[in-house]
Amino acid sequence: MTTNITTLALNLLISERRNHRLVFAGKIIELLQHGNQNTEDDKIRKEDFVSVIGKCIQNPNCDDRGLFFEYAQYYSDAIHGKTATAVA
Repeated sequence: MTTNITTLALNLLISERRNHRLVFAGKIIELLQHGNQNTEDDKIRKEDFVSVIGKCIQNPNCDDRGLFFEYAQYYSDAIHGKTATAVA
């Protein structure tokens, strides 16, 4: 799939309508589900990302938007085979 998670994340954050944010979030989650969950840490990290996505759907200006974009960059790099730095 050629869609980049960081592009979807930016679109989610700038969308004024909640229903548009839901569409972008759904696409991000779909991309996450296609990735491998090799370890328990990976599973927990994905669950945390999904939780942050939910917060950003409700309020794109929430305090977690920076963390949201860090996760998006991490998974975008991971999907495209780049060395990803873990999100703390």
